[in-house]
Amino acid sequence: MSMNEKTKVAIVKGAFPPDRAEIERMVREAVDLIGGLSGRIRPGDHVVLKPNLFAPYPPPISVDRRVIASVVKLAREAGAKRVTVLEGVSVGTLMKRVRPVMTPCGMARGFKTVEVMQMLGVKQAVEEAGGEVLGVEDAEKVEVNIEGGMALHQVNYPKVILEADCFINLPAMKTHTMTMVTLSLKNLQGILDEKGRYFSHRDDIDQHMVDISKIRKPDLIILDGLLAMEGMGAGEAGSPVEMGIIMASADPVALDAIASMCMGIDNPLVVGTTRIAAHDGLGVANPFLIELVGAPMHEVRKKFQLPINFTQPIESLVTGVYPNIDVYIGGACPACWLLAALVESLLSRIPQHVSLIVGIDPKIPPRIRTDHAHTFFLGECALAAGGELRELRNAMQLSGIDRFLGGCPPYEQALVKLEDILIGMGYISAEDLVNKARKHRDTFFDYYRTYDPTWEPET
Repeated sequence: MSMNEKTKVAIVKGAFPPDRAEIERMVREAVDLIGGLSGRIRPGDHVVLKPNLFAPYPPPISVDRRVIASVVKLAREAGAKRVTVLEGVSVGTLMKRVRPVMTPCGMARGFKTVEVMQMLGVKQAVEEAGGEVLGVEDAEKVEVNIEGGMALHQVNYPKVILEADCFINLPAMKTHTMTMVTLSLKNLQGILDEKGRYFSHRDDIDQHMVDISKIRKPDLIILDGLLAMEGMGAGEAGSPVEMGIIMASADPVALDAIASMCMGIDNPLVVGTTRIAAHDGLGVANPFLIELVGAPMHEVRKKFQLPINFTQPIESLVTGVYPNIDVYIGGACPACWLLAALVESLLSRIPQHVSLIVGIDPKIPPRIRTDHAHTFFLGECALAAGGELRELRNAMQLSGIDRFLGGCPPYEQALVKLEDILIGMGYISAEDLVNKARKHRDTFFDYYRTYDPTWEPET
């Protein structure tokens, strides 16, 4: 690209709801608008695609299988000898998500990536288009050092991406409770191993996401904006938005900037991943330096509802909310504030009074008004605090009472432990969690069937 040439972002709007042929047309047009695949894929190449398959649910939670298949088909037409669709489902899907049916052994948790691909029809669609699927947990990995990494310095990274001739990123268009949006930059989180994915969920998450792209930037980004998500995304708590668009660019930062504006975010630099990636030289975030091709933005733009923690102070979700919960929080990072809100929503199921202790230096009175069984510590900072808190922890441990939700961040494993504690105390049941999972499944499955009557999940 010359000094005077602007980076291009394509927007293609199609008939809604689109069928398979219309989706293929939209994908092809979006790619053609930014120069096509000539020079990006050569005969005999190995192409790797990375879609967003966050959880065992169809769009808007995951990328549409027909979009993935369309890109596989285009790559094969361009001469690719091999096309691999690689993904790693979320940490929550791997270790926490409850299966929507009781097994002979009771409640079961967790889904593997290829299993999710098969359930959603992605595996079949990819193979019919001439590709293959691979889960990150099954892929060979190599340890790589990240040149210029600020929050992320060394990771185990899929060898298949490093060796690929062409790497294509296929994100969804969604909001996200920790990063405001999840678009192309955030989507690469799924290629890290389980440990790498887990430890990203802290207050340095935006920089962490940007650092992943410093290993290998995608050669092309194709965004599925057919069914988008707003609200408390990127999972079951979000709501569908019927956008009906496909976007494409060779610049992940430019695509994210324009996509966020299409979502009603006037200033794309308020999105941390976009701002930091531009600062770190990974692309263009200034809309005035980006050439839009295809549909004009005003024809597709909608005002998305952002996650509530981006529209009001986080403390309004944590302190003074539940009548039965006393929160002692001090010196906690933003990640622990957000996780405290999630933990409180579970603790609110307890009819008795509860104490929740969070942060590096929370202040507690000499006598808190809850017994040991109803006193909970959240996060490593609270568990490492001295003074009165140390004495309280010692007394709880000597009594054989474990209400310690550790981790930095105290993420999925802490929430799993809390659910198990509440089951043991009789405040919730395994059947409650299975029924909740079944309700989520049925809600998203039934909605997506109205959008795509040809889809039938493999459950």
